[in-house]
Amino acid sequence: MPSARSGVLRAVDVCLRVAAALLVAAAAFLLVPLPELRAAQIELTLAVQGLEPTCVRGLLVLGTGAGGAVRGDFLLCAAALLLLDWILGRASRTSQGL
Repeated sequence: MPSARSGVLRAVDVCLRVAAALLVAAAAFLLVPLPELRAAQIELTLAVQGLEPTCVRGLLVLGTGAGGAVRGDFLLCAAALLLLDWILGRASRTSQGL
């Protein structure tokens, strides 16, 4: 029978996966420079940068030939969240005895 601890770990696990997916989607949205959506892209960038750790903010940001940007900082944070997701998933399975 799953314990309350493993249930909480599973819920956090799902939240981390969703947050990582949103960061990857934000990075993909910023790849293509659309003049109609430029204001939304800037607002999204500022909002996500406000949530990032300062040591990662602006790291590995690469401009594309089309005028967009590959946001390496968003992708690094997504990778860190997926790593935490994997660690918590292992901890959840270990607490269940699997």
